[in-house]
Amino acid sequence: MGRVVTNGIEVQPRMLMGTTAERPTTVNTGVQYYNIDTNSLEYYNGAAWLPVGGLNRVAITSSTAGQAGTAYWVDTSSGPITLTLPASPLSGDTIQIFDLKGTFDSNTLTIANNGNPIMRTNDTMTVTTEGAAFKLVFSTATEGWLIENI
Repeated sequence: MGRVVTNGIEVQPRMLMGTTAERPTTVNTGVQYYNIDTNSLEYYNGAAWLPVGGLNRVAITSSTAGQAGTAYWVDTSSGPITLTLPASPLSGDTIQIFDLKGTFDSNTLTIANNGNPIMRTNDTMTVTTEGAAFKLVFSTATEGWLIENI
């Protein structure tokens, strides 16, 4: 990655390129990065590097604190799991859920609301449908997390 100097002041470029390991850890929100390991364009949202046009994919086998911009491939084959939604989501934040092993019917997934409503109700959500896959999108503090599609 090169340095950009304008009028004697070092300026952080808006587009960077390199491997996953070379991603900068201190970067402004909105900076773009072409990842040569994954051949994909990423952007920094202020907390994490995310793929442009897609969600960060994470497989989980135990209870997890969820992050916006993530698709969770949930494996409950060893027991029930709780996914806790972010405490301070922004309008438009998205989380996707996939029943990776088809075991939500025997080992449930509980989605903890973390202070924000889910489908306008201030309660947890229990998923017991085998093979369930859906997307939650945060609207406002009144409506909370809404199911966008199933």
